[in-house]
Amino acid sequence: MRSMKLASVLATLAVVAGACSSAATTAPTQAPAASAAAPAASAAAPASAAAPASAAAPASAAAQAPLTGNLTLWEAYGASGNAEITAFKQILANVQAANPGLNVTRVDIPFNNLFTKFETSAANSGVPDLYIAPNDSMAKEARAGLLADLTSYLPQLSNISQAAIQADTVDGKLYAIPESIKGVALFYNTSLLPTPPVTTDDWLKDASKLGWVYGANGGGSYYLWGLFQSFGGTILDPNTGKCAATANSGVADALAWLQKAKAAGMHMYQNDTAAAADFVAGKIAGFIDGPWQSGNFEKALGSKLAVAPGPTGPAGAFGPLVAPDGYYINKNSANVDLAVKFAIEMDSQANEQIFADQAGHIPAIAGVTFSNPISQGFANAYKTGFPRPTAKQLDNYWTPFGNALAAAIDKGGSTSALVATACQQMDKANGL
Repeated sequence: MRSMKLASVLATLAVVAGACSSAATTAPTQAPAASAAAPAASAAAPASAAAPASAAAPASAAAQAPLTGNLTLWEAYGASGNAEITAFKQILANVQAANPGLNVTRVDIPFNNLFTKFETSAANSGVPDLYIAPNDSMAKEARAGLLADLTSYLPQLSNISQAAIQADTVDGKLYAIPESIKGVALFYNTSLLPTPPVTTDDWLKDASKLGWVYGANGGGSYYLWGLFQSFGGTILDPNTGKCAATANSGVADALAWLQKAKAAGMHMYQNDTAAAADFVAGKIAGFIDGPWQSGNFEKALGSKLAVAPGPTGPAGAFGPLVAPDGYYINKNSANVDLAVKFAIEMDSQANEQIFADQAGHIPAIAGVTFSNPISQGFANAYKTGFPRPTAKQLDNYWTPFGNALAAAIDKGGSTSALVATACQQMDKANGL
C-alpha cells in the first residue's frame, strides 16, 4: 500500500500547492461509491506532472468571444444542503451575466439517481448536455461511449492539477473537466470532543460519542474505504483483476473493527443525512464525512467545528478515497464545444474562489486560496488517501461490499465469510 500512499500524497500536493492562504469553506455533493485498488491500479500523476501554483491559466472569458446557445446542465448539489447549491447558483449566474447570449437550464437531480438517470438519457438523446458530479461512474460511462472525449481540450486546462486530469483519464483519453478534489475525514465538535481520536483504539474508547455511516444504500462501501489501508486490506489484484480481499485479513479486520465499535456504543447510520442531523443536534460528537457538509456544519457549530483524519490502524493511516468532481459532457450533445467552454468558465479562478469560500471545495485549479481550518483539515487528511482509480473491475465492488458491511453491522457473524462471499460476487460480476 506504500506506493498508493505516495501517489495520493502527490495528488494532494498537486491540488493544494495552489491553494493555501485566505478564504472560508462549506459543502460538496454526497459521494457514495468508491474503489479499492492495489497500488498498480492508481490513477495518480507523478510529482513532475503536478500543476504548480504558477501554471499558466487557460484562455479567460475576456479573451474569448461570448458564449451563445442553449445548454441543459444537471447537478445534485441540492442533496447536500443550502451552502453548496447556493454557491453553485451564484457561479452559474456569474457566467450567464458575462455571456448574455447563453441560456443554461439547470436541473437538480437527486444524487442517488444522477448516474443511472444520465446513463439512460444520454444513451438515447443529447440531454443533458453536461452534468457535474464526482467521478464515481466516469470510467464506466466513458467505456460505454456516453461521454465525449475531451483530450483535444487539454491545452486549455493548463492550470488544472495534473493529478485531477489523470484521475479523469480513462484508457489514455480525458473524459471530464475537473472541478475540485474530494475525500472524507472526521468532523468533530470540540465542545464535546476536545481531542479527536487518532488510532482505532482511540476510536473504540470514544465510540459512544462517535458515528459511522454503514448503510448499503447510503454509501457505506465508500465510507468503509479508508479502513482498508488502516488494516492493510486490498480489494483488487492489479495483475489478474480478481478480487484480492481474501488474500489477507485486512478487509475482514476492518469490518470486524466496526462490529467492535458498534458493541462499544458507536452510533450506526444508514446514510449521512441522519448522521449529520445528529451531529448538528449534539447527539454525536463526530463522524466521517466529506467537505460537502462543511458549510452547513460551520453555520451550525461555528468555531466548535474541526476536522481530523480518520482512524489510523495497525497497518497504517486511514486512506480516504481522493477523487475529483468534474463536468462530464454527453457524447450525444449537439453542443459539445459550447458545453466544454462553459465548464471551463465555471472553473475560473474567481468562480472557484466562491466554491472554496462558501462551499468548502478544494479546487482542482491553481491560484485559489484558503485559510479556513476546515479546508486545511481536509487537505491534511488527503495526504494519506489515494486517488480513485479507473479499473473496470471496480465497478462491481460497491454492491457486494456494501451488502457485506451492512450484514456485518446488522446481523453480526464472521466477517471473513462475508468478505469471501463479496469477493465471489465481485469476480462473478466481472466474469472472472
